Amino acid sequence: MDICVLNPFFYPYPGGTEKVLLEIYRRMAKRHNITVISAALKAGQKDSVEDIYGINVIRLKTSYIDVPILPMPFPVTMGLRDAISKQKADIYHINNRHVYFGDTVKCIKRSGGKMALTLHDAIPKNIDPFTDNGGYVYDMLWGRRLIEHSDVITGVSRDTIATTVPNNLIGKCNVIYNGVDFGKYRPRAKNSAFKIMKRLGISKDSFVVLNNGRLINQKGQIYLIRAIAELAKERGDIVLNIIGRGSLKDTFLYMARDLGISDRMRICSGIPENEMPYYYNMSSVFVSASLYEPASISIMEALASGIPVVATKVGGVPETMKGRGIYVKPRSINGIKRGIERFIDNQKEARRIGMKGRELMIKEHDWNLISKKYETVFESTVRK
Repeated sequence: MDICVLNPFFYPYPGGTEKVLLEIYRRMAKRHNITVISAALKAGQKDSVEDIYGINVIRLKTSYIDVPILPMPFPVTMGLRDAISKQKADIYHINNRHVYFGDTVKCIKRSGGKMALTLHDAIPKNIDPFTDNGGYVYDMLWGRRLIEHSDVITGVSRDTIATTVPNNLIGKCNVIYNGVDFGKYRPRAKNSAFKIMKRLGISKDSFVVLNNGRLINQKGQIYLIRAIAELAKERGDIVLNIIGRGSLKDTFLYMARDLGISDRMRICSGIPENEMPYYYNMSSVFVSASLYEPASISIMEALASGIPVVATKVGGVPETMKGRGIYVKPRSINGIKRGIERFIDNQKEARRIGMKGRELMIKEHDWNLISKKYETVFESTVRK
């Protein structure tokens, strides 16, 4: 097959969707012709073409709209229509329903190829009125029309599809869960990360709580920070390490100062990919405090690393974890606190649950298996 992949960003951009696309298509590129069309990594860069693991990556000149109300910079890509028109693909794979509009659909339809849409996120819910209502209105105005135009739809969880796709279109949907590189993300002795811990000023004896996600309301870190502040009053050396970027960074730093835990919290970003696994290995527990989460790559990386997980029972999280961890209610500071305490007080249980999580990732979330599922769905769609 000739496959044209459309996503606003691509590796080495450090996003969850970008990680998914790289893992899927570096495998499919061994058997198919894969072209990715994405935005330049920085504003003002000229059009470029490069080969990444056998994938032909076209980056187009782009300007970015970066405002606090958006979870990430919005790309305005130049020459997208022309770039799509030059591809004579069998299938065009769209991975973001928020940046591709009518012109993109028309180009794909004129090409004679089929259109696939993967839902990496869902219509937001239970986050805040602005986000929830804004997401719903957007999908009513355009998101659902894109779904209607698609020949096939995949979603990263059953919940994502049920939340986002109208009932009359469920028949063209397929659930394909994300995978995880369990060779890279694996259990290691804590001393393997001592150099990074020293750089961050974290003692080797600290109980490290890890969170990895954009610094936005949806991820619920505000409740995790408050839970750590409560724990800090009762426990010894506990440290919160948050990995991510976003508009709430300064807010979280001010919170930590006001709560008296500035010395117990780190916010890290720009971490080299080869170092990322060690941030899990240095950690005693991973906490996802999200208010809504269609699917979580970071939870899967924690599970693959053998780290016990405390997570809010929202969206597609139960489908990913399957009980390999502790569930808490969204916005429950006390629930997060109790979940962390359970692992502090019972290290044997923490190790047992961590290993159960890793076994699940190896069994059901191998990237080779995930890539083959996409390949099978696309081949079936092209033949119709």
